[in-house]
Amino acid sequence: MEDIMSLLNMLADKTRLRILMLLKRQELCVCEIFAALEMSQPRVSRQLAALRQAGLIKDRREGKWVYYRLEDQNQGLGQLMELLTIWLEDDSEIKGDREMLASIFAVKNGLLNCACAISGGEGFGD
Repeated sequence: MEDIMSLLNMLADKTRLRILMLLKRQELCVCEIFAALEMSQPRVSRQLAALRQAGLIKDRREGKWVYYRLEDQNQGLGQLMELLTIWLEDDSEIKGDREMLASIFAVKNGLLNCACAISGGEGFGD
């Protein structure tokens, strides 16, 4: 029961939930996450650390970049993410996050040799 309570506690925070919904689709660099959420890097990094410590996400380093993905060994998270995807399908904030991420990738795809081109989330796309 403690595992379930811990998982639900992690999902009770809106920022953590938004991060998980982005990571459900694919692995992302930390700068892609904070740019998509239009939040400061320190704020997002604190939430990523909490999710990692709870065993819900994994990270990997590639040069100076840190990439995050869902922890695929957490069966409870996988099942819950399937339900959350259905429940939040029409949520305007989740849709906005996906649209912002698509804008970020459109810019990145136009750049040659871009490991990670986003330098900040505030004001991106203005």
